[in-house]
Formats: sequence, C-alpha cells, structure tokens
Amino acid sequence: MSKAKERAFEVVRGGRFLPTPSVLAFGMDEDLLSDRELGALRWVRDAGYAIAVFAHEPAEPLRAQLAEHGIPAAVLADDEGPASEPDAPFTVAAARAEALARFCAQRGATLEQAVVIAVTPRDCEAMMSAGRAFALHGAGIDASVAAEQTFFDRAMSGLAHALNAAVAMRV
Repeated sequence: MSKAKERAFEVVRGGRFLPTPSVLAFGMDEDLLSDRELGALRWVRDAGYAIAVFAHEPAEPLRAQLAEHGIPAAVLADDEGPASEPDAPFTVAAARAEALARFCAQRGATLEQAVVIAVTPRDCEAMMSAGRAFALHGAGIDASVAAEQTFFDRAMSGLAHALNAAVAMRV
C-alpha cells in the first residue's frame, strides 16, 4: 500500500480498516449550543470536518448561533428534510439517516467516512448508518448499545466531550 493510501486509513481493533472520517453529524435537543460546545465545534471545524446538525425545532436560532460564531455547519431541520416531502414514507429518524446520506454525497464522502453523535433517540438510525458512532446517555438504550463510545448527557458536557473525541480521530 502506498504511503498516501496508508495515511488515508485508520486501523481499529480487530485489524479492520476504516476510512479517515471527514463528515461529522450530531443531533440537537431544544437548547442552543453552550460556550463549551461551541469551542469544541471550532476544533471540529479546524480539523477539517464537514459539519451537519440535525434539528427538530425551528432551525433559524441554531443557524444564527452557528453563523455568529463562524462555524460552517449545515443545519438539517426535520421540517425541511425528506420527512417533510408530501407522502414521504419516512419517520423522523429514517429521514435523518437519509439527510445524512445526501449530505455526505454532496461532499463527495461516503457514510463510512461519517462520525455521528446521537444526542436524542431520533438520531439513532443516522448513527447506525455511519462509519463511526458515538452516543450520549440521553439518546436511548439502542444508541448506547450500538455506539463505539457513550458519553454523559449534554447537561454534563457530554456533547463537548464527544466532539473532542471526534477531533482526536481525525488528527
């Protein structure tokens, strides 16, 4: 294997090769991002990730907060995505997985190159479709069981810690 190809892969337990992650997606509950989470997102941005945020509530306050702090993230709102299309056969959870696939394709990435942090149970299907999976305790038992690593909930800085762990995978 050439040196360039060698650097493009990361060896994980069991000798399995995974592509270096290039897309990071996470869900949001009703609260805006904390200062600590914004700081971690700056690290994510600086590490070169394309960032997507799943939002259940109206997305405009979150978009404004991200823009104000210079974080180039796509906010994938449930009311604007595949589940909002007429006669869509999607649940919100399935629509998030579909939105993630579209987001990756637009950036020339595959789902194997995505890291998803499940914050709520609605993020579980997207997390399970990604190459790398993290979960917060509030995402439910399915997410915790399927995730590579589980973090405390957002109130205990779990999202900030998960974002930092994603940065550590990339550098």
